[in-house]
Amino acid sequence: MKIHPTAVVSPQADLAHDVEIGPLCVVEAGTVIGLGTHLASHVVLKRGTTLGADNQILDGAVLGGLPQHTSLPEQLGTLVVGDSNVVRENATLHRSLRAGECTRVGHHNLLMVGCHVGHDCVIGDHVVLTNNVMLGGHVEVGDRAYLGGGAAAHQFVRIGGLAMVGGYARVIRDVPPFFLLDGDTGMVVGLNRIGLSRAGLSSDAVKQLKAAYRVVYRQGLTWNEVQTTLGDRFGDGPAAELARFLTGGTRGFAQERRIPPGATIRIHDSHQDTLPHEDQADFRAEAG
Repeated sequence: MKIHPTAVVSPQADLAHDVEIGPLCVVEAGTVIGLGTHLASHVVLKRGTTLGADNQILDGAVLGGLPQHTSLPEQLGTLVVGDSNVVRENATLHRSLRAGECTRVGHHNLLMVGCHVGHDCVIGDHVVLTNNVMLGGHVEVGDRAYLGGGAAAHQFVRIGGLAMVGGYARVIRDVPPFFLLDGDTGMVVGLNRIGLSRAGLSSDAVKQLKAAYRVVYRQGLTWNEVQTTLGDRFGDGPAAELARFLTGGTRGFAQERRIPPGATIRIHDSHQDTLPHEDQADFRAEAG
């Protein structure tokens, strides 16, 4: 174990024998640090934080900070980080808002400079959050998803596995797995082809996803018809995973940037003016 003399490490912290802790780090009581984990300089691990093995936590990162909430309960939850993650400079990961629950980060993730992971988020494996990505509370990010720089996800949004979110995107609705969200408009613009290729999906699997994409966005079906058609046509494979994703969530789903004729219910302009902007979006999401 290597601990720099300027680091402040509580004797109530549970450290593996080969942990390295750099200068001016602070490790509070009630933390757990697994084998092979290295803290660079000025890293702060707050109480209730558990790190698995072989993590690299770089300069200025703060893990396990208090949830950003106007009414904090007396007892809080924890932060649990898996194995082989890299957390870059000045990233912040907050613990859960509720006792007995946790903010969870999986394995082999890369969280780049200035990322924020809010309380009660759940991040899968092999996820990339690039510089200054912001996740509100209770956001879920599936395996191998990629979020571009400055993207911001609203509370309770889900981002499916192998989805790609463009830089500076305003993510206010669930992003289905395997799809690409445009950073400028916050709308879906096709399959995440690069991500699918890197993940090794077969050409047959990609063809299946193309067919499922057409069902969701190109056939002008109602939402109930979309779910029924996906369930009938795709019993297994990635399209079946897509179908399962589309049965959950509370925020609605990102719409396609290219909207074909008949895909949404047309609302007369005078009636549109009487609906708040968010209500109009909900109506279109449910209709399309």
